[in-house]
Amino acid sequence: MIYIVKRIDEDLDFGCEERSENAPVMAVVTLVNSAGEELKIKAEDAMLYEKAINEGNKVYFDKDNKLEKALDEA
Repeated sequence: MIYIVKRIDEDLDFGCEERSENAPVMAVVTLVNSAGEELKIKAEDAMLYEKAINEGNKVYFDKDNKLEKALDEA
């Protein structure tokens, strides 16, 4: 299924503690499917930069359930 990246926000929810020193910086990614349904996931911020995934891009989940940019967005 193809999703549109509606919004990318910094994940600021660390529970009652701060983010541990070894934990990667995470982002909350809001996705919208073709039916208009929203899905929020957490993804590593560095991975989003590495794959050049930005708001407005088309994405999908690969076989490992990781976000990938849709081919027409390359």
